[in-house]
Amino acid sequence: MLPNRLNSRIADVISQTIAEERSATDTTSPAWRERCEVAQVAMFTDSDRRIFLSSIAHRRGEAAANALEQSADALRTQAIFKLARKPS
Repeated sequence: MLPNRLNSRIADVISQTIAEERSATDTTSPAWRERCEVAQVAMFTDSDRRIFLSSIAHRRGEAAANALEQSADALRTQAIFKLARKPS
């Protein structure tokens, strides 16, 4: 599968996950805002993610950028596992 197509499918799964979570979550909470930021970063392409995380490191510090990167990577991994279980 082409990388762009895979990124698109990963983003679709993440978007669906967030939509499902929205109905059972307090969407006014700081935790929800953080979850949405993680999802947004996770849906970026690799190059866009690197650029965004560099900007976060500059504005919020390396620790914040690293935490965001780890959370986004974990969400992408979950999406990949969901895709692997889906019939094509």
